[in-house]
Amino acid sequence: MDTVTERNIGERLRSAARIEPEKFPRLKIIGTQWAEAVSAKLAASHASPLAVEFVASSPFALSRSALAETDTQLALTVRSSKWREMALVAADGRFADTVTEAGFGGDGRDAPGPARPLTSVGRFFADAALRAFVDAGNAVFADVVALGMSPDRFVSDGIGEKLDEWIAPEARSFVEFRFRVSIGRCEAALRVAVPEAALAPHRRKFAAVPEEGPSIVDETWTRDLEAGFQKTDMHVRAILCEQQTSLGEISMLQVGQTLALDATMQSLVLLECEGQRLFRGTMGRSRDTYVVKVSEPVDPTEEFIDDILAH
Repeated sequence: MDTVTERNIGERLRSAARIEPEKFPRLKIIGTQWAEAVSAKLAASHASPLAVEFVASSPFALSRSALAETDTQLALTVRSSKWREMALVAADGRFADTVTEAGFGGDGRDAPGPARPLTSVGRFFADAALRAFVDAGNAVFADVVALGMSPDRFVSDGIGEKLDEWIAPEARSFVEFRFRVSIGRCEAALRVAVPEAALAPHRRKFAAVPEEGPSIVDETWTRDLEAGFQKTDMHVRAILCEQQTSLGEISMLQVGQTLALDATMQSLVLLECEGQRLFRGTMGRSRDTYVVKVSEPVDPTEEFIDDILAH
């Protein structure tokens, strides 16, 4: 009889520690403020503004199947000196392309194609954006609890296996905050999973609705991120001519063979950075070096129409 009573008490205590977000209105307010703070951070460091929208909060039990259902392709593990558990920021397969589109000044007008493999540039922008969510989370939770979150490891492959290894089975109960990140027609989903054990002691504060205050923006973080972007190494290519040929002709190419190009010394040279066409320019010489003088920016709409007419 005593054993049954002890089990009932233990279950009731565990039930009391669980957080059901729909019963705590302040979590919704925090989620909305979180989206506003991240939007401001990203707008300050990207050439085009990203829209960040808080979708909902809910309980989340970490498992490989749960990660697969949400198309989790990127993850950033998060640590804190305030609690033993690990938090998680996870994004879907569209996230890197979406934040990179904004980083290079795109408008997302083109319909997104199939998700592309993660490039070094995409990894850079995605990692920085995930870290922005961590920093903004510390700020918006500050009035309730000092989370003290700090980014740990960025993961883009074998996510399920690695999280199985890093996170203990008894530490996989989270409260997740889901966000939508978009620019034009490019849209991605992101979730921040905060350990339930870190939030449970503050249930009463989450039940109270505070007075509205201004959104929180960390200007120091913005300046540091802008300075970091300015020092990023990028690969730029100058393309004089592109033309189609058959597989048979390619197979017959030999060393010393001369290829006729549909270009002259007066043809415009295309400047491209990490697959993004940026400018056209004219070719010239400075002593023994070939140079390109930038003449005009590339209009994405004009390029799209020209590609259609070319076919």
